Amino acid sequence: MSNLSNKENINLVVSPITGSRNVKLEDELSSASIIKLYSHNYNLDVRDYFGNLKSIQIYRCLDTDFRFYFPYTLAGRSELYESLENYPSYYGLRLEHQLVKTYFRKGKKVLEVGCGSGFFLESLKKKGLECIGLELNEDAVRLATDKGLSVFAQDLIEHTQSNLGQYDIVCSFQVLEHIVDVSKFLRACVDCLKPGGKLIIVVPNNDPFYKLDKYHTLNLPPHHMGLWNKRSLENLEKFFPIKVDKVFVEPLQLPVYTSYLQLQIEKWKSQASFLSKLVEFLLLKIRPYRVRGYLQKIVFSALPNTPSLPGWNVIAIYTRQ
Repeated sequence: MSNLSNKENINLVVSPITGSRNVKLEDELSSASIIKLYSHNYNLDVRDYFGNLKSIQIYRCLDTDFRFYFPYTLAGRSELYESLENYPSYYGLRLEHQLVKTYFRKGKKVLEVGCGSGFFLESLKKKGLECIGLELNEDAVRLATDKGLSVFAQDLIEHTQSNLGQYDIVCSFQVLEHIVDVSKFLRACVDCLKPGGKLIIVVPNNDPFYKLDKYHTLNLPPHHMGLWNKRSLENLEKFFPIKVDKVFVEPLQLPVYTSYLQLQIEKWKSQASFLSKLVEFLLLKIRPYRVRGYLQKIVFSALPNTPSLPGWNVIAIYTRQ
């Protein structure tokens, strides 16, 4: 059990989007299990984030369908991200960047919030866009500036105060799920935009992966503080001066097949050990990679409810009103 009763907690919990207490307790996760996962999978000691908490909670904002972790003090600090940046897949160009590239036309002025070492900004600069990046990881800022990019270790709120209505596009890739004060962050993003400017947000899609693997390490605090889905992003226009242009889920990619099948195989292991080992070899270990991917797609399409399984990320485009 957590240190506070559910009744005591609910009096402290407000939606990070609306500020309302119209929230519902959905789940409770073991702190010890989360600490063990970070240690085992990333060699990270996150015990100090949890203190004496035996468990943490997941609440749902009933006005938006946004799910979030509580207590808010679990959010990761800079040293956590400095450790994770050493993993090759943490920063870099991804499918999500390709899916929104048509919005970034020559001559546009762009702000990317949480730009890492500037992979995306570098590609935009080559296309003739005026690009500014904000990044709190000082090592990433140094790498970006070494490339000749205008990237600053500046807080978004501070930047907004001197850049009201300055940008044609404000974009944020894989950042919003880390934010505790969602309302403050989004208002600052919107305030930076010119009227008619575009806000582009990409976050992990928590339908249905949250249900399949709620203890997915990097989807837990202290790394992530929010669990977004298509509905919660669509509902943002009710609370901010923006209008939804489009919210969509990216197509399924091979890593999604692999993650889903890993979860299925774990379930099968308890039912048929030999069969599960054979399936594990064929679907997760066989080489070449192209053959493995082909087999995964065949099996994936045959499993119940998987043909409609959405992709890994959800992408939202808004226009400032």
